[in-house]
Amino acid sequence: MKTKIALLNVAALLVLSACSPNGSVSLKGVDLSTSQVGSDTYVNMEAIIAMGSLKFPSMEVPVVNPKNMQVLGSMSLSSLADGTNRMYVSIDYEAATKLDPSSGSTLPNQRELPLLMGMTSDTTMIGIPILEKSRIYIGGDLKKDLYVGAAITIPAFDTALNQVPFPLNVFFGFPFSNQVSGYAGLFTGPQKGENGIAVFVKKTAPTPSIPTPSLVGRTLASVKMTSSPDAPPAGVVSPTGGEEMSKMSNTNMFRLARLLKRNATIKVR
Repeated sequence: MKTKIALLNVAALLVLSACSPNGSVSLKGVDLSTSQVGSDTYVNMEAIIAMGSLKFPSMEVPVVNPKNMQVLGSMSLSSLADGTNRMYVSIDYEAATKLDPSSGSTLPNQRELPLLMGMTSDTTMIGIPILEKSRIYIGGDLKKDLYVGAAITIPAFDTALNQVPFPLNVFFGFPFSNQVSGYAGLFTGPQKGENGIAVFVKKTAPTPSIPTPSLVGRTLASVKMTSSPDAPPAGVVSPTGGEEMSKMSNTNMFRLARLLKRNATIKVR
């Protein structure tokens, strides 16, 4: 058991060494807002990502309906002077959420979206293809839980990861406020175009305030706070995909670590 846990921890560190000086893909800031363009409501997602020596190229590309090429919005990528990277997505909510949702439940490696985002069974996510096998995601409700994200495939990852025999997702959550959370990590797969990074942002509408029941007349013993003994402490991030990471061979982990530690610029075809 100790050997398995040690292997899992090492795999997690290697997979997340893409990265910032502390050894992990991390979000330095996220924001999710809406704006009006005429009668259309646009959802705008901005994420500042630390990935160590990996840098986004400076580019802006349209997000289009794959069936009729109608422009729904845009995505821009850039590297910042402090070594972090900026991703910005702006998309027409109503037009985007009318698209076919068949590709919105998985990443480009065909694995499910990060489970720690807490989506319910009635949450519909739309996946819109962009660039080469990358996807923009939008879903949820403007008045409840709203989700926007992007999965960017990285061709340079394909060669180093082509011996990993199964799809692998490793994501961490980064809470920023009671309403906004960010999720960032890596996805890999055995086929070309199944390897890259993804970022998701979730915004929850404020919960209406409810008057606190009066404690007058109660005894202190009747007022108890309960918590799950298995729940992680507040602010502690939990990865997904750990069961698959335990299967990675030492050779594959070495390949992944060597790739992610190189000085490189992400080239998006």
